[in-house]
Amino acid sequence: MGRLVFLFLMTGVLNSGKVAAQLRLKPHTDTSAKHISAKVLPQKFYSQQLGYFCKKELQLQRITGLPLFIRLGSKEHVDYLEKKPNAIKRF
Repeated sequence: MGRLVFLFLMTGVLNSGKVAAQLRLKPHTDTSAKHISAKVLPQKFYSQQLGYFCKKELQLQRITGLPLFIRLGSKEHVDYLEKKPNAIKRF
């Protein structure tokens, strides 16, 4: 019982120093802007920013349900331009 009381008193003494140190600290002031506005992007933002052929590709894919792609050139050349892995420059 005496050990339990001693342990309780010691934890109280040790924590009281921490509490006193915190009371002497200056209050923290926030330096960030008070009013931050977050803009929500429209649902079709991605498809609105695409080029003409990319938009037509998406329309074809939605209509057919197949992954159809329009390429202006050979597949190897387009892969090289799109910087896909294992693409080889062949010209």
